[in-house]
Amino acid sequence: MDGSRNKLLIKFFSLLIMMSFMVISSRVAGQQPQNEYSDEELITFIRAAREVMPLQQESQMRMIEVIEDEGLSVERFNMILEAHGMGEEIDISEDEMNAFHSALERVQEVQAEYEERIFDTIDDQGMDPKRYLAIFADYQQDPELQMRVNQLMQEKEEN
Repeated sequence: MDGSRNKLLIKFFSLLIMMSFMVISSRVAGQQPQNEYSDEELITFIRAAREVMPLQQESQMRMIEVIEDEGLSVERFNMILEAHGMGEEIDISEDEMNAFHSALERVQEVQAEYEERIFDTIDDQGMDPKRYLAIFADYQQDPELQMRVNQLMQEKEEN
C-alpha cells in the first residue's frame, strides 16, 4: 500500500471514530476511560469502528433527509440549533420555527434508532460499548495510543 493511501485511511479512520463517538456519547457520558489496552482489544476496537462506519454514514444521510423534508437547509437547521442551545435570539418565522422543531424531533428519533444499532454492532464485534468509548476518548487525547492503533490498523491492511 502506498504512503498517501495509508495516510488517507488513517485520517478516514480518525474521522470515523469521531463520528461514531458523537452518535453514541450521550448514552455513556460520564464514563472515565482507562489507559491500558491490549493489542487484541485494540484490534477489536478497530474492527468495531469499521462496522460502525456505514451505520454512521447512513444515519447522517437520513438526518439530512429529515431536515430537508421539513423545508430547512442543514446550514439553517444548525444555525437555529446553535442559537437555541446558547439561548440567543434569532430572526425566525413561526413557520420556520415549527419546521425546526419537527425536524429536531425527527432527527432525535433517527439518532436514537442508529444509536441502538451502533451499540448492537459494537457488542456483536465482542466489545462493550462503554469500553469502545473509553478507547475512543483516550485515542483522541493520547498520541501514543493513536500511533499504536494506526500501526495495528496498517498491519491489518497489509495482511
